[in-house]
Amino acid sequence: MSSPSGWNEYKVHIIHELERANTELTLIDRRLSKIEKKLTILDTKIYVASFFFSVIFAGVFNIIIGKF
Repeated sequence: MSSPSGWNEYKVHIIHELERANTELTLIDRRLSKIEKKLTILDTKIYVASFFFSVIFAGVFNIIIGKF
């Protein structure tokens, strides 16, 4: 059987590793939040650009059709 002091050392090691993993997960979560915000901004820009392109394209198309 292992000694109680061996278990205590192992327990301290496990707690340290769990805290390290928690810190890493927190960092990853922050990075993921930043990426999500950037994607939201990009989506909005794409929607706005698509809207303006469709308005311009529809206007040009109507002008061309109107001439014929």
